[in-house]
Amino acid sequence: MNIVKRVVIQYQLIVRTGLHIGGSKESFGIGGVDAPVIKNPLTNQPIIPGSSLKGKIRMLLESVDDVNNPLIKKAFGPLPKDTKENNPLTRVIFRDLKLTNKSKEELESKLGQGFFTEIKAENLINKTTGKAESPRFIERVPAGAVFEGEFIVQYLDEDRDGEFENLIKKGFDYLENNFLGGSGSRGYGKVEYKKISRKELGKE
Repeated sequence: MNIVKRVVIQYQLIVRTGLHIGGSKESFGIGGVDAPVIKNPLTNQPIIPGSSLKGKIRMLLESVDDVNNPLIKKAFGPLPKDTKENNPLTRVIFRDLKLTNKSKEELESKLGQGFFTEIKAENLINKTTGKAESPRFIERVPAGAVFEGEFIVQYLDEDRDGEFENLIKKGFDYLENNFLGGSGSRGYGKVEYKKISRKELGKE
């Protein structure tokens, strides 16, 4: 079986409510922040790891549709227990997402040069006393920020044209009605998917 076509989908994720995808406090944290977001250490700008997006979309597809759907396994690759299956080539490759240039400029104009995130204080409620305890300070990407990135779809000669693109679009539809990152039950992580372009590699 051979790869007969690769398709590159360029898209944006628009942050509709504060987004928190956690990073290492030791590597990326700032003073007084209990839960920093993951960032590119060279630019200090927040990113959305392709692995986070891939894992969330796969989980949603398996939960809503069927965990044993062979199309999902082909799209995302075999799980460790499935490594003996034939043809383990992952059909969909997710790249990390970065802020658009426009979004970087807008964030810096509001937050200050070199700043791209907000800090939100959240009180913890003691279940025994019902009283608020010391607040935790959570770093978030503000609502309105826009990330850009791409995913690549690899079609083999056994695959039906468009089937993996349709599957991933369904996954993004599910994601829009769920959340990305942490604290989704508290309102974090609502995102909107916007397709920008589709290009078949090797063709005009």
